[in-house]
Amino acid sequence: MTELTDMDVDNYFSSYGDLEVHKLMIQDTARTEAYKNAILSSRSVFEGKIVLDVGAGTGILSIFCAQAGATKVFAVEASKTAEGWPDS
Repeated sequence: MTELTDMDVDNYFSSYGDLEVHKLMIQDTARTEAYKNAILSSRSVFEGKIVLDVGAGTGILSIFCAQAGATKVFAVEASKTAEGWPDS
């Protein structure tokens, strides 16, 4: 197993601040629909629960959890993604 350096870790996590990465993930409809279907078909897991979505990115999975009946959803994101999309 290769040991990761601090630079490797920084590079990996800094890529999540790139909104294009999140745009590509959301536009991957097969991926997004698979997550949506998995969450919504497991309502009993989410209904009435409090959900913590760590590394929420755009918050799409958090939204699905709320749709599945979660009482509260906390979406935590460290990158600048949470600050919004550019106007362009």
